[in-house]
Amino acid sequence: MSTTTRRTLIFHIGDHKTGSTSIQTVFAGDRVRFKSGRAYFSAKLSHNWLKEHCNAYGAENRRGAKANAEKVFRNIAADIQRANAEFCLISAESLEGVPAHVLKDIIDRFFSDTADDIRVVAYVRPHAGRFTSGFTERTKTGLPNALSSDLDRLFDIVMENGTFLYAPRFLSWRAQFGDRFILRPMIRDQLYQGSVVEDFILHAFGTKDFTVVGEAGANESLCLEDLMRLKALQSYILKSSDPRLRHAIGWEFSRVVNQMQPPETPTKLRLHKSLAEKIYAAYLDDAREMDREFFEGAPLLAGDLERTVETAIPRAQSTEPADHLSQSEMRSLEVFSRIIAGLLESEETNWPAFLRSKRIRDIKKTRIAAKAAQ
Repeated sequence: MSTTTRRTLIFHIGDHKTGSTSIQTVFAGDRVRFKSGRAYFSAKLSHNWLKEHCNAYGAENRRGAKANAEKVFRNIAADIQRANAEFCLISAESLEGVPAHVLKDIIDRFFSDTADDIRVVAYVRPHAGRFTSGFTERTKTGLPNALSSDLDRLFDIVMENGTFLYAPRFLSWRAQFGDRFILRPMIRDQLYQGSVVEDFILHAFGTKDFTVVGEAGANESLCLEDLMRLKALQSYILKSSDPRLRHAIGWEFSRVVNQMQPPETPTKLRLHKSLAEKIYAAYLDDAREMDREFFEGAPLLAGDLERTVETAIPRAQSTEPADHLSQSEMRSLEVFSRIIAGLLESEETNWPAFLRSKRIRDIKKTRIAAKAAQ
């Protein structure tokens, strides 16, 4: 370790749709100021690429990939060792899907000597909110089955694979890490200062002596109208592109929308009554177990399920763009979507890398602005 007095290393493992982008943006932009000490974040955006290496490390039949993964982990550990920082962060919401015992083995083998205190932090969004945010994300990134389905179909898919059953997964994380595992509810009135960024810093690093330079928000949810605009665009791109490009286009669309003034009367994607009741029946036991095991019995997740049923709208919202946008706008979207799809056919440009570089450029600008504000 370096000459710093005491170091805390945090592995932030998600979940998806719990403010991870906001957390990563402020740390990548060097916008967190601690009263004593500094923070080190090695990624330009996030460490989501680590999931592939974690899976390779945990696979018995991928020796070459495992050796490469071990090299990656050693390099990151060496970077942390050299960093003159009291607080170090590795943040990848994609680690949500890595088995707990695999990450435990990786941390014990490669990172145990890099810090005095190592913690694993996760956030959990209530079941109903995970459905709507999950549907938005799947549509945003242009998944084929999302572009041709609705919330009811998503429920069927999730029930088939058990994706949103929380208790078994989070109990496995606690079994591996004990009190070093911290789980927080992604519920606005439960967050410190109503902010996931500030709540994360408080509970992950254990201090209130910090400030965040600039606005903490990022990756705000798309309203239903903007989501339908993006769905129309993705429907044309789907015909001639790979998943990485559709993912990059969805992120770029959201980045641009977040820089604009919000519409005067945005429509929020909401659950309808019959689906809310099905979600309630399917996940109430899981919600109660989560409340009992992680939130001292307070009815946080179970209470949210009850409120979801009470506030659900009578009928399902349409997820067809033509039902939300005028005929004139639909024609304009088709014209520009066809043009964009044609441009993206060019093999001379690595479009996903180009669009990612634009996001990194924006973070660099905020980093410069943050330093100027010191």
